Amino acid sequence: MYDPKFRMALLISIIVFVYVAFNIVTEYILGDSGLTMAQYIAGVTEVASAIIGGFVFVAISTKFITFEKFKRTGFEATFRDETGTGFNFPVSLSKFLPDIIAAPTWRNISEVEAELMGFLNGYRDWPYDITGETNKSLYHNAMQQWQAIQKLPNTTPLHGIAALAQDLGKVYAYAEKRKQFPFSEFWKRDKVTYNRRCLEHGGLSAFILSTIPSFMRMDERTRRAVLIAVRYRDNPSQIPANCDPLAVDIYESLHKAHQMALEEEGSSQSDLNPSEVEIGALKEEITAYFQSILRSMELNPVGQSEKSDGIYVGNGICILRMNRFVRAFAAVLTPKTRTRFNLWSFDGRQHPSWKFFISALRDSGYLLERFEEVDAKDGLFSLRINDLVYQNCIMIQVDASLYTDLRASLDTLPKWNGIIEVEQSKEFLVSEVKRKATEVEAMLERLRQEV
Repeated sequence: MYDPKFRMALLISIIVFVYVAFNIVTEYILGDSGLTMAQYIAGVTEVASAIIGGFVFVAISTKFITFEKFKRTGFEATFRDETGTGFNFPVSLSKFLPDIIAAPTWRNISEVEAELMGFLNGYRDWPYDITGETNKSLYHNAMQQWQAIQKLPNTTPLHGIAALAQDLGKVYAYAEKRKQFPFSEFWKRDKVTYNRRCLEHGGLSAFILSTIPSFMRMDERTRRAVLIAVRYRDNPSQIPANCDPLAVDIYESLHKAHQMALEEEGSSQSDLNPSEVEIGALKEEITAYFQSILRSMELNPVGQSEKSDGIYVGNGICILRMNRFVRAFAAVLTPKTRTRFNLWSFDGRQHPSWKFFISALRDSGYLLERFEEVDAKDGLFSLRINDLVYQNCIMIQVDASLYTDLRASLDTLPKWNGIIEVEQSKEFLVSEVKRKATEVEAMLERLRQEV
């Protein structure tokens, strides 16, 4: 009963009552109006009845009449999803009309972006995080991400839509608990706290986005791409393999914008000095996804070109371009790990994260670091395979006794009959000549002593 709307209605009613009473006293009792007592009583009775009747109507309306229980929320369902979120009522998306408050009318934004901003206007005080790590509101964070994604090259309004919608699930995931005060203390503000009703995940955000009226009017292909990017923002390994490339592009842009926003705040960890725990997490993910990634790479010995990811030369040995290998792995790493190791952008040059990947492969027993009596430099080789030069590549050994299915899959590829030559730098060759010369001198010295 003592919610803010009710207290405001009571306060306005009292103010009106006092004002009318004051007007009656000053104009008719103390003023020179010339009214008779009968007219005065009739007027007072009429005004008083109107005031009391209005007051009673407002009180009854605020206490007993509510439209919230008749309004479809769009969050209604009869199932419990894979993250444990439970819903209690039948789904009725077609009847859901989200509250859109003062949607902006800027000319350079799409209708969906405008409606999303209008929806978020209702959550300017809603927390983005309830753990205490940040005091930003949901609205402020969404606008920050939207502004950051505008700065990325080749982005479209679809990227902006995803940026605004990616955290909408917090609207439902966080439950508001309000401590209200009695009417006698109407000047006090309610004390509001929030607790987690369920896990905030991309499924909820995509669910809410799908109910925005202008979004529902978009074509199915576009809607599906945006919803996939939002739905699997935190679970890239679950993105459907046959999804539209636009969905993957939007997904990656969301995280690039997030990293850009962190850098602008000065809280980005771009120095690439991860802790042992973070390195361990990367190694665990590499080990978990290694076989599936290797299966997905183009290693066919036939038709080798610059577009090939590597080559399978037989006996379980794979030669992989390191930049392609890391790029393929980055797509399935968790966003947290990918952000920590700066794996959202690649320029084709040697990446600082390579050493961590090589260390993980070495610890797992996959890595070959010696070929044709030549040692790899920091785990990397430079090879000439027929007419192609493989700079910064690694060699992987797949043991048939440990990885039977993977090895069998590789052995189905055509047999390699080409030539592999190890290229060495000038410095290495000079050092190797010196080493051989030292060995020859030592051998001659032994022969002199024997003679």
